[in-house]
Amino acid sequence: MEQHKTKGAITVFLSIVLTAIFLVIGTFTDGARLRLAQSHVQRANKAAISSVLANYNNELKDEYGLFGVYLDEDSLQETYEEYLSKNLGIVGKGKSMYDFSIDNIKLENPYSLENKEVIENQIMEFMKYRAPYKLATELIEKVKGIKNISKGSNVYSRKMQTDKQAAEIGRIQLSLENKTKRINEFNLTTQLSALKDDFKKQNEVLNEKNKSIQNLENIYQNETNIKKKQDVGKLLQNVREEMQNINNTKNNIKNSILDGINEFKSLNSEAISEAAAIADKKKLLCDRINGEMEQIEEHYEGIHELQNSYKKSMGKIKNMVEQDNSESVMGGFKQNIENCNQIISSSESDEENFLNSLDKLSNIAVVNYSFIKTESAHSNDKDNRKKASDELKTAFKKDGDSKKIPDDILKNLPSKKSGFKEETGARTWDNPNFEDESFAVDNFNYIAEKDNTFGDIANKISEELFLNEYIMGTFKHGIPILEGQTEKDAYNLRSKDKSQRISFFTNFEIEYIINGNRDETINSMLTKSEIMAIRLISNVLHIYADSSKITRVTSLAAALSSWCAGLSTPLIQTMLVFSWAAFESLYDINILEKGGKVALFKTDVQWMTDISGAVSKKEKNKVSNDILCLSYQDYLKIFLVTMDKDKKLMRVQDLVQLNKSVKSPGFLLADCKVFFKAYTGVSIKNLFVAFPMFTTESRRKVSRSNINESMYLGY
Repeated sequence: MEQHKTKGAITVFLSIVLTAIFLVIGTFTDGARLRLAQSHVQRANKAAISSVLANYNNELKDEYGLFGVYLDEDSLQETYEEYLSKNLGIVGKGKSMYDFSIDNIKLENPYSLENKEVIENQIMEFMKYRAPYKLATELIEKVKGIKNISKGSNVYSRKMQTDKQAAEIGRIQLSLENKTKRINEFNLTTQLSALKDDFKKQNEVLNEKNKSIQNLENIYQNETNIKKKQDVGKLLQNVREEMQNINNTKNNIKNSILDGINEFKSLNSEAISEAAAIADKKKLLCDRINGEMEQIEEHYEGIHELQNSYKKSMGKIKNMVEQDNSESVMGGFKQNIENCNQIISSSESDEENFLNSLDKLSNIAVVNYSFIKTESAHSNDKDNRKKASDELKTAFKKDGDSKKIPDDILKNLPSKKSGFKEETGARTWDNPNFEDESFAVDNFNYIAEKDNTFGDIANKISEELFLNEYIMGTFKHGIPILEGQTEKDAYNLRSKDKSQRISFFTNFEIEYIINGNRDETINSMLTKSEIMAIRLISNVLHIYADSSKITRVTSLAAALSSWCAGLSTPLIQTMLVFSWAAFESLYDINILEKGGKVALFKTDVQWMTDISGAVSKKEKNKVSNDILCLSYQDYLKIFLVTMDKDKKLMRVQDLVQLNKSVKSPGFLLADCKVFFKAYTGVSIKNLFVAFPMFTTESRRKVSRSNINESMYLGY
């Protein structure tokens, strides 16, 4: 048997076995390294993004509590890559366990501070420990007070419609009274008698002329002398001309009689139309008043004194309406028309019938029309409407130049890019007319419409409390310090003086949020106008509810309207109420602008002006602790609550961008990044030969393994 050599067989066998073992060990070792490297890349990626986010703009944080990275795209990419390299240990020439290599990176920023959801979340986070719930409950009570004024305004807006209907009846009553007076003073019987006698005289003259013609004709026929016959012919011609003139005179007299009859008939016809119109309008007005009385009894929830005043006013108008006797006098007008029609008909027949119809005209009706007039009255007060109008226009006159947002900056503001426009619905007082009832109606309706706005306000106040308090505590406004406060009370939420902050507008930042006008003075005036509208209606309702004041106004209205129907007086009274309330409201605005507070609905003690506009010298009532005593800042809070939240957030962004652009021209919130999404491609060196089945993604080289990660991180 041939003997084989076995020397080294064991070595070969062990080498084969150990090679397999080493291969398995190496593969698992590289796999473990890859898993550890992947975790390391995740941590390094997160640390790098966090480091980028740490480069937030300090001024945004300190002044507005907002976090945003204000760097250009290239700087962001370089910064991120630098931090990622350091976190992966890719620095210097030293070797690391993984030998990381960054193959590709991409840093995206999908959200900026121009996104309203982002800025709202940052504001909520900043404010969550800064707005006590007590502020919300107090504001709810103030809004409820304004809601009561809105309800009262709604009631008196309807009263104005009732007054207008009553005044229209009053206008027709005066016209009917004038026509009735003309009818009664027309003295048709006497006029017709004189004309009839004249007509008969013309007939008598005509008969005599007829006899003369007959005689002359006989003479003419029997005359043989040509010269004399010609003279008689001329006489005949003259008499015939005279007869023609007499007939013309008779026709003129007849036409005069018919003209008088037609004029008299027309007056009576117009009187019937007006009496019928009064009767119809009376029914409509009484039905309206009855409906108003039922509605206020069943549904009105508001100030009790206003309810009583309104019911009393409606009752007075109804009583005046019921005293009108237009229905009963129509029979007399109809009788007169019938008589006129008989004469007109007879005029088309022979003269005898015509003259007989004139003889029968003896029962012309005397009409006694009556209604309640404004009784003669005297008042020591003077008509204040022109003075109130002048003072109101002066108070709201825009003087001088103010800071305006240029067009190139305006178009890049977040609110403008989102399509929000400047507010145009605020009250303006450039042409107040206290002699036109439409002025009162417009103001009543303006405040009455806010009843729906305040309907579900309690929930909105709670939901937007943080945002509104952030606005009040961060931005400047027209009255930073109230009476009794110190300068520290006007500091911002970080206890810093807001007035020292560099800003685009001088003061009226919150007013911009509310109104959105590019001109800061207009924003101030619009806010002041809104306050004026509320104060005006509140003071109007106070006068209506105060018996002593409404008595003075009524006396003055009666003295000014002594020439007119009683139903016309309520409109004059209303305009006098508005003019007096305007004086008081201007006084209130002056107090608010000095940092004072004014009761939402005043008591008699708190009322400060006279009907003439003079300010009383009595000591001002101390009401600063009353929850329904509002300051300028309270009105700003209320206006903020009633705003659309998106519009409010956008204008907050506008102000931040505007203020930052003062020191950093071209600053845009769109360039302030708050979230980053990083796509990272990293590779590590394999210690052993790696097979595709053990790689995480894909491998471009057998000696290196790739790690691809994505991460989303923000403030």
